[in-house]
Amino acid sequence: MTLYELNEEYAALLELAQDPETDPEIFSDTLEGLTGEIEEKAEGYVIVMKELEAQADKFEKEEKRISERKAALKNNIKRMKDSLLNTMQIMNKKKLETEHFKLSIVKNGGLAPLKITGDVPAAFCKLEPDNNLIRKALEAGDGDIEWAHLEERGVRLNVR
Repeated sequence: MTLYELNEEYAALLELAQDPETDPEIFSDTLEGLTGEIEEKAEGYVIVMKELEAQADKFEKEEKRISERKAALKNNIKRMKDSLLNTMQIMNKKKLETEHFKLSIVKNGGLAPLKITGDVPAAFCKLEPDNNLIRKALEAGDGDIEWAHLEERGVRLNVR
C-alpha cells in the first residue's frame, strides 16, 4: 500500500502529524475517531508512521549536508584568521588598520590552559559513582544498598 492508497481519514491524520503546530489533543481525537477494525487501524498507523520516518530521514540528511557545509565555511574562516595572524606576527605588527577594520593581536581571555604532566594526587580528583558496580550489586540482591534501586524497564512498539 502506498501513501496514495491511504483513505481520507489517514491522509488527514498524516497532514496533522506533519504540522508542528497541531494541538496534541486534536491529533489524539483524530486518532480515536478513525473507523475500522484494529488490524485496519494498525495498518493505517504504520503507513503514516513510515511516511513520517521517511520525511524525518530526509530532513536528517539535509541537516547533515548543511552542517558539513557550515563546518567547511568555519574551517575556511579559521584558516584565513590563522594566516593573517601568522603574517602579522612575522611582520612584527601588533595592530593594523584598514579602510573598514582595525586588527590587533591580543591575548586570549579566560583561564590559562592547564597541562598535566604527571600523576595527580587524589586530593585533586573527583569521585564519581560506578553505575555498573551499583547495578551488579542490586541485581545480585545486595540488601546493603538502600540509596539506589533499579527502575522498571519501559515498553515499546516493534514494527517489522
